[in-house]
Amino acid sequence: MSSRAMMQSTAAALLGLVLLSAPAFAADVVLRFGAINIENSQVYEQILLPFGKAIEEESGGRIEVALKPLGGYGKPAELFTMVEKGTIEMAATVQGYHPGRFPQSSVMELPFMFDNSIAGTSAMMSLYKESLLDKDYASVKVLGLYVLPPYPIFTTGKKIQSVKDFRGLRMRTPSTTVGVALAKLGAVPLGIPLNMIGDTIASGYVDAIAYGWDSATTTKGAAGKYLADQLSVVVDARLAAPALMIVMNRAKWDAMPDDLKKIVEKHSSDLAMGNARIREALEAATRKKMQTDPRFTVLSFSDEQRAELQRVTAPAVAEWKANMAKLGIDGERLYTRARELIQQYKVATK
Repeated sequence: MSSRAMMQSTAAALLGLVLLSAPAFAADVVLRFGAINIENSQVYEQILLPFGKAIEEESGGRIEVALKPLGGYGKPAELFTMVEKGTIEMAATVQGYHPGRFPQSSVMELPFMFDNSIAGTSAMMSLYKESLLDKDYASVKVLGLYVLPPYPIFTTGKKIQSVKDFRGLRMRTPSTTVGVALAKLGAVPLGIPLNMIGDTIASGYVDAIAYGWDSATTTKGAAGKYLADQLSVVVDARLAAPALMIVMNRAKWDAMPDDLKKIVEKHSSDLAMGNARIREALEAATRKKMQTDPRFTVLSFSDEQRAELQRVTAPAVAEWKANMAKLGIDGERLYTRARELIQQYKVATK
């Protein structure tokens, strides 16, 4: 081989080594995405992961979505603040973790507002689009707002069959607004972080929790058990449910090129309703399983009992409106419009 050929061969080999050792093409935008959902849960696998992958693919790798499940970036109650500060760029979390921070959105957590998450979520997104929830989310970019199906009540053994059975019951509540309604029934509402529910049940500090059918069977409790394994009575109360959100850091959003914004908005358009549909299906399936599971006593309220519950919790709505007025929010208008929208979507989903 000639010296010229040897030099060419050596140069080619060196170039190959350089290419092999070169770093992979870096994304223009990295979105660290923290979720309160556990890995392998249906919401995580069927909604959040596909959302991130679709954005990455359509952007041609210019966007990287670094999604992590529960605890991956921080505690559930820290995620919204982390998004505001830019510690992470996106979060799927719960408004109720921040008492008083989302007063307008709390209208969706009032007692007996909606029967299912489809109608409730449709109404909440419409309220946002009509600028009736604008103050709550001024610091972030909203990608989706939704509500869960109205919660059942799980107890450690007490059967709740009337209003008087709530008296003195120490209950974990998902939000301050739901807690006010529970207090009207005579319960003692307790704000307890998600990761501490199991331990407070095991210690006897909590008698009951307002929580989702499916979530109780998938959320870890104490001593390696699931929450449902620590409870024995389920009441299909359907009193209220928490609001949830998927949001993005405002500065990061504003700095993104318009073509990338369009991609994110395109694929976030079904985040809220996708969550609502999956949650509704999961609740129905788990409810059916529990009703035939000998480990649980499953109860429900008659129409007369529900009417009594509504009568007793009605003052919570009046108090909410008064509190909104103190904050400069027209609670009457917000409540009335929410009810109108819920009824509209309730009819549409039948």
